[in-house]
Formats: sequence, structure tokens, C-alpha cells
Amino acid sequence: MDDFCIEVEDLHKSFKGEEVLRGISLKILRGKITVILGKSGVGKSVLLKHFIGLLKPDRGRVFVDGMDITALPPPELRKVREKFGMLFQSAALFDSMTVFENVAFPLVEHTSYDRNKIREIVLNKLALVGLHGVEDKMPSELSGGMRKRVGLARAIALEPEILLYDEPTTGLDPVMARSVDNLIIETQERLKITSVVISHDIMSALEIADTVVMLDKGKVIFEGKRDEFMSCSHPAVVEFMGVR
Repeated sequence: MDDFCIEVEDLHKSFKGEEVLRGISLKILRGKITVILGKSGVGKSVLLKHFIGLLKPDRGRVFVDGMDITALPPPELRKVREKFGMLFQSAALFDSMTVFENVAFPLVEHTSYDRNKIREIVLNKLALVGLHGVEDKMPSELSGGMRKRVGLARAIALEPEILLYDEPTTGLDPVMARSVDNLIIETQERLKITSVVISHDIMSALEIADTVVMLDKGKVIFEGKRDEFMSCSHPAVVEFMGVR
């Protein structure tokens, strides 16, 4: 029997009268990589924010490990958020902090570990993403791909169960984008976590996804395995595949 860590039921969300999500229903398989595809403006990032309770739906429900988070009070919602790590589109590193300080930030904020323990964890996470000897550098000294890796090291610092990626290959050249794809696969396999990737990069999706979900006009128009997606005849999917 399939094990789902996130389930969305009939999710609706509007902003200033404009409906962005129009009855989204989907399920995220535990321990797998799910890529949510779609053009800009179809509601991918809005959906992602519902997964961690940053947005409340106008209608519908979001379940994390079987718990409906849409009506949770703040203290309980914070506990649910501890299950998640997130790699933001631009990595969102603190420019005034070193690489070490960036990765250590969640550990300093959310644990009582001493300095030696934090250093051990930070260096371990940097090693996991293939970075050695950069802990004293500033973000401005790093390439775009390296900043993504530091952002990922920070996202996994607290060893989350679910890792969210917001457009991880945006702004990268093809070679570096494929390097990030490999990193997503390696991270999922090493840590045995669930990965949810928001993307409009069709080549990346076909490289990394166990499951593909595609949104169009605020609705799910496809949900299934990667091979099934490639043979899908829905007009919006065919169009999307044609512009890769």
C-alpha cells in the first residue's frame, strides 16, 4: 500500500479576487522525488506554501502525515514545520554571514547544541553536498551552483523528513543545472527523505522525478509516473513538452 506524507484535497486559493488554485488534489509519496511542473503563474509556489502552512486555503485541506494542518494553532503548526527543510530559488543566503554561519543558523536558532556540536554538523552537511574548505567564505565569493549547495546544506541541517525545492535549476547553465539534479537525487538517496521539487524545467523533471504532477490554470492536469507523463496526450502537456 502506498504511503503518502502529504495529501491535498480540493484546494482553492484566490488573491484579490483572482483564483490561483482551483480545486487542487494530489498526493506526495513518502521517500520519493515528486516534481510539480507548470508554466510561471500557474500556482506552483502558492501550492508549496500551503504544504508548510504559510498560506491558508480559501477552501480545501492539506494533510501532513495524516494531520490536517489547515486549522492548526501556531504552536502545533510550528511542530509540523519542523518536518520540512526548504531550498529557496535563489538559495536565500544571508549576505553578511559566512557559509559556516549560514548553515549553522537553523541549528543556533532551534537547538541547544554547543559550539563543537554545531561545527561538526555544519562541516558534515557541507561535505554531503560536495563542499569542502568553503566554510569561511562569504556568499559573494561563491558561484551560483555553490550557493545552491550551501542553501541545501542549510536546508538539511536539522535533518528534515521532507525537503522542498523551489525552482532549484533556475538561473543556472545546463551543466550546472544537471549537477544540481544529481545533487537532489544523491540527497534523497543518502538521507532517505521525501523530496518535492517545484520547476518549469522539463529536462530536470525527466531526469529526477519518480512522480510528475503538472499544473495548468490552477488545476492538476497530470499526476503519475515519469514514463506516463512522457506519453500523456493532454494538450497542455503536449505543448509544455514541445517548448523544452
